[in-house]
Amino acid sequence: MRERLSRSRSPLRLIALSEQEQEAFLVEFAQHYWSPSEGSCERADRLTRYRGRLLAEIEQLVMDVCHDAPRITTATRVRWQRFVLLDDLARMSDVLFRGPIDPRHADEMDLRLHHAWRTLRHQIPDLADFAQSTRDVRISAAKMAMMLETGRPTDLLPDALELPDARTLSCLLSLRCEKDDAEELNELYRLLCQKLQGCSCSHCHRGFDESSSCGIFDGEQLTIPVTVPKVLVPPCGHALHTLCIGEQIIPNDSAESRGLCRQCGQPYGWTGIDVDPMVNAFCLMFGPYVDTRSQEMYAEKKLSTTAILSISEVCVNFSLELSGLVSPSSIWLLLLRRHAFEHPDMVSLVGQEVLRSLTLPEGEELEVPTLVDSPAGPQSDGLDAPPMLMDEALPSLLPESLSPPSEPSDVSEELAEPSAVMLNQLVAGCDGDRSMNGLLPQTN
Repeated sequence: MRERLSRSRSPLRLIALSEQEQEAFLVEFAQHYWSPSEGSCERADRLTRYRGRLLAEIEQLVMDVCHDAPRITTATRVRWQRFVLLDDLARMSDVLFRGPIDPRHADEMDLRLHHAWRTLRHQIPDLADFAQSTRDVRISAAKMAMMLETGRPTDLLPDALELPDARTLSCLLSLRCEKDDAEELNELYRLLCQKLQGCSCSHCHRGFDESSSCGIFDGEQLTIPVTVPKVLVPPCGHALHTLCIGEQIIPNDSAESRGLCRQCGQPYGWTGIDVDPMVNAFCLMFGPYVDTRSQEMYAEKKLSTTAILSISEVCVNFSLELSGLVSPSSIWLLLLRRHAFEHPDMVSLVGQEVLRSLTLPEGEELEVPTLVDSPAGPQSDGLDAPPMLMDEALPSLLPESLSPPSEPSDVSEELAEPSAVMLNQLVAGCDGDRSMNGLLPQTN
């Protein structure tokens, strides 16, 4: 036992990360980004081995922390720091491939990262302490972008002269963290717009510039919060405004083009790195609509079949635009978690019917239940009580495949359907979930 423990704790892991060591990690990452593309199979193998090394150390760090639990020592905090730094690098590593890749290529890696975080999370008594201890080692998206932009090698092959491209910058923006302040992110958006100069949005055909209300700024004000990307660049390279994604998912758009670039007609090819910012944008644009319709139904004390079907259709359309990376039911559940609704009890009732409509057999019509007034409780203070379903014995309508899973006992069992298992865990929620960067701030 003593021999095994000594092997699991190298002296390196017990030393606080110096600025020089942190910089060395970033330099190594940049070297992989700029490695020649000749012999693409060999390059892909090198990147896979690099990511494998990151994953192996991340998982070992988690094992070390679990061994020390419940004690929180200086060595524990050092392991936290190394975990966060390596986890950031692993999540950024999609950009290293510099081009279109299989949307599911990182499913297993993402699941292992998510499982490592969930395991570590259970050993952290205070998330605020964890965040404070690791803040200085987080990798700034803006810094990484500037390192790639200014550290371009002089002996590049012709196919790499335009790197880092707009897709790379867009991916890095998806992984911004608390070290990136608003002005740094705005500078990165300006650089992204420069990369897209001469290009137009594949939906509205307008350009990408700082003065466009469709783009980054509307006069002197940001049109949407800094936590949500204003421009999205799919692997095909044909960028579009984030607000235009909202227009594409409305029901009157052509169903044949769902999931396809409106410019080249090829599949968007979004990957896991795109999901979180796009879900954030969806919640920002669609949350107020759901809130408004729910308030109308609350005032009328009646569920609207038309509104419920419309909400369901938008969730389906958004899932199709994401090429099925997130199911319509998961999209609805994520919206519930990320938006602050005026009448959450009413939205919960609406949500049951939305989920039921999404799982109805084809051809079966949705029949919504009747609402009745809830009996006022002894501490109601005269306030209106929310409506409730007529049938109090109505079973839960949450599909079994989306129910919050129990803590897995064997990682190998999860790898059969990694993307589905990981999304279930995201829906179930995990405080401080590191796979949910830049969560949409709640709005009143």
